[in-house]
Amino acid sequence: MPSPAPLARKLARLCATLALTLPLAAHGEAPSGRSAALESLATIQCKSFAQLEASYHKQFATRMRDWSLAQLADLQGRPVLYLFSGPDIVTTMALFPNASHLVLVADQKPEYELLSQADSDSPEKTERECRMLSFFSHLGYYRTDDLNGKVGTRPRFMKLLAYSIAFGGATITNAELLGIGAGGELQGFPPGTARKPQGVRFTAQRRDGGTLTVDYLVIDLANHGLKADPAALAFLRHAGGDVLFLKSASHLLQSPHFSVLADLLMSPPAQFVVQDETGLGVDRLNKAYQLTLYGKFTDPQALWAHNASAHAFADEYATHEVKGALPFTIGYEKKAGSALIVGRRSTP
Repeated sequence: MPSPAPLARKLARLCATLALTLPLAAHGEAPSGRSAALESLATIQCKSFAQLEASYHKQFATRMRDWSLAQLADLQGRPVLYLFSGPDIVTTMALFPNASHLVLVADQKPEYELLSQADSDSPEKTERECRMLSFFSHLGYYRTDDLNGKVGTRPRFMKLLAYSIAFGGATITNAELLGIGAGGELQGFPPGTARKPQGVRFTAQRRDGGTLTVDYLVIDLANHGLKADPAALAFLRHAGGDVLFLKSASHLLQSPHFSVLADLLMSPPAQFVVQDETGLGVDRLNKAYQLTLYGKFTDPQALWAHNASAHAFADEYATHEVKGALPFTIGYEKKAGSALIVGRRSTP
């Protein structure tokens, strides 16, 4: 028999090896009935996933959840629309912990084939995805250039979506493809169907046993994209009626190139909006909402020093009562600190 010390080392190596191949259901038992492709997608390939998840929850998710339950009690349980989201599902899971339906919209296209066929091993992509996950766990956002593969190997976007759900402590139980009907209604269909998909729907189980539906839609939100896609316009008009969430959107909604979307979001406004300074302009917000300000915002990033709307947020924070500091950071890094604005409809 080997001595106790070598045996302990062998057991430790075995546990470490198993940890790399545990499915994202590793928080509990792997769901029965999942396809081989979904099992492959829902497999953790990052060696440090557990540490990154723990770090993210300590710095972001736990603080967001506790703050939200105290400050956003009237928003709990409502569906949430998150525009310009990238693969960042976990922030909405933390800020809206009782929501049963999250809808994310961005222009990055997932690898839909990963829902019908298992992906081959790709050490370069895995390493890239894990480095991006590490970056996100420390700063709370993804960089667009990383997502689009402009500064290295292009990550598997579908894998980042799956990791984000796992970061939120949920287990994927099912997935299907999504299309948008002419009237803006979402239509689900099985992976491998000939129809061209426009998104993906995940069904997941939270640690508390609750069911979560996550829809990710690929939509070009710029003026030229929406003008050419009336079905997407109809969908957004319907989906944006309850809780609208915006962060790290690089002031796009304050640009003339996104005026179609900004106008749509005000016609009529959502019942609630939760955003940082890069979302809707403060002039639009003040017209439709009673605002509650949290955190601080003294001046825009250097990249947006020319942006009048960004300066308007600094003026708003200088003249408006701020309810309190944020116990977490949100949005892009900036010397001005983290700002979060909560708007509640001022009229029915």
